[in-house]
Amino acid sequence: MTQEVTTISALFSTPYLTVAEYKQAPTAVDVDDLVGGGSASINDQELANCIARASSWIDAHCNQVLGATLDTESFRARISRDGMLKLHPRFTPIMGVVSAAYGNAPQSQTALDPSTAWIESMSVVFPLGGVVSSFYGAIQFAPIYSQNQEQYVTLSYVNGYANTLLASSASATASTLSVKDLTGFVPNQQFQIYDGASSELLRVASSFTVSQGAGSLPLASATAYAHTAGLSVSALPPAIKLATIYMTNVVLKSRGNGALVLGGLTPTVIESDNSAVGSDYSSAMDILKPYRRIR
Repeated sequence: MTQEVTTISALFSTPYLTVAEYKQAPTAVDVDDLVGGGSASINDQELANCIARASSWIDAHCNQVLGATLDTESFRARISRDGMLKLHPRFTPIMGVVSAAYGNAPQSQTALDPSTAWIESMSVVFPLGGVVSSFYGAIQFAPIYSQNQEQYVTLSYVNGYANTLLASSASATASTLSVKDLTGFVPNQQFQIYDGASSELLRVASSFTVSQGAGSLPLASATAYAHTAGLSVSALPPAIKLATIYMTNVVLKSRGNGALVLGGLTPTVIESDNSAVGSDYSSAMDILKPYRRIR
C-alpha cells in the first residue's frame, strides 16, 4: 500500500495590492491601455493579473507566502533534556497553532493541546514533562521519554500576515467588519483598511476567537469612515505593499522595455532604456531582504 503525503501548503494568498491601491500610488505608469483597444474593465483585469504575478514573484523570492495561510507539516523533532518538544516550522512569522501531535511512530501519535504551546515568531515549544519540585533544588520538568528520542510530529499552524478583502460594505462607526478570510488575525492586532483618503488604522478586539475562512472581524473601536466591499483589509507591513508596487512596475514596464524606437526621421534605431525597470527591481529586492526565508 502506498503511503500518501499529508502535508498541505498554500501556493499563494490574496494579492498584496488591489487595483485601486496601485492606481493611487505615485508610479507615473500609464495603465489605461494595457490591452490595446480594451475597455476600462478589461484593462483593470489585466492590471489585477499583473499585481497577482508581482505578488507571486515576491513569495517565490522570499521562499514563503507572506500573506497569512494555514499550513500542515509532517517532520521529525527531538525532545530536549528539560522535557520540551521544540518545533521549527518552515514558514514565519507563526501566528497561531491549530493542532499538533507527536509519537514514536507516524501511525501512533498523541494529540497536544494547542493552548499549552509557547509561540515565538520562528518556533513553537510544547512542555511535555510534569512539573516537579524538590526541597533541595529548583523546579524542573520530570522526564517522560528517554533523552533525545526522535519523535514524528504533525503540526497545523497559521503563519504570515493577515491579508484579505472587505466582503461587504461597512458603515461609519461599524464595530465589526465582514471579511473574506479571517486567517492570520489575532486579538489586539493592528491592521489597516486601505481606502484612499478614508484609510484608517484599526485594532482587532481582544474578544476575537482565532479562526479561518470568511467571517466577521470584531473591532476594538468603531470605524471612523464608511467603506465599500473589495477594499484591502491587511496587516501586511507597509514595506511589503511598497515592494509590490515596485514589482508591479517591473511586470508592466518589462512588457515593452525591449521595443525599438525610431529616433525622429533618421534611420537610427534606438533601444528603449530599461534603467527604470532595474531601479524598481533593486528597490523591491532591498525591501524584501528581512522577509526572506533561508532554507
